Amino acid sequence: MIKKFKPIVQGVWVNADYVEKVIRTKSPLAAADLATWITTFYVNTDQITGDSIKFIAGYGNHDSGDVTIKFQPGKAPGTILFNGQDLSYSIENGDTTLLVPQYDEAKKQYFKTKFKRILQRQPDKKLGYGLYNYVNKSLVAGNYKLTDSRGSTSKISFTEDGKVIGLLNCKTYFINIDLNSDANDNLDEIGFNIDTKRQVWYSFKIIADTLKLYETGENADSTELVLGKLKYKLVRQK
Repeated sequence: MIKKFKPIVQGVWVNADYVEKVIRTKSPLAAADLATWITTFYVNTDQITGDSIKFIAGYGNHDSGDVTIKFQPGKAPGTILFNGQDLSYSIENGDTTLLVPQYDEAKKQYFKTKFKRILQRQPDKKLGYGLYNYVNKSLVAGNYKLTDSRGSTSKISFTEDGKVIGLLNCKTYFINIDLNSDANDNLDEIGFNIDTKRQVWYSFKIIADTLKLYETGENADSTELVLGKLKYKLVRQK
């Protein structure tokens, strides 16, 4: 079982319906209803011990928990065990999809979620690395012409791994995909120089080839963000 399933399960996996909705809507906020249960995990098969492997999975883009795959036959033909339940797969046009069992507490039953592989490997201790890079790549990575609120223009670039070039003193950027647990989770946000004294956040909207960054404030009771004036308009360049 290990020999057969090792190349099948190796890699960085993300909830396919969730990431496809992020890309389609160009909005992590619009896709937040699908960011439930497990959203990403990394299986590094170099760490198999005996007939199983234990790793960390991300839940709801917010929490994490232990998961175990056992390379033992499940109840259905062609399956192995994922937290004691059947893990199945399919291969179409060379792309592998995992059907991951997850438990619905409200309905008291298991359901299957489709996961797609986005990388073969990532750093072992960076659970969200692949998912964040995939969101960056799908939404904003690329070269732009920037126009600020005073009409000045410049060139700016976003890399897939969270770096920004050409935006004042900003070196890094971070798209918030944890949008279902806290106050002020009502707008799509992108932050620059996170966890530094120069940290700044903007709300963003993507329409066709244009990325718009808006200033934000809080409402009276600090439960929601309020959209402010347009700070930067960025038009993607070929």
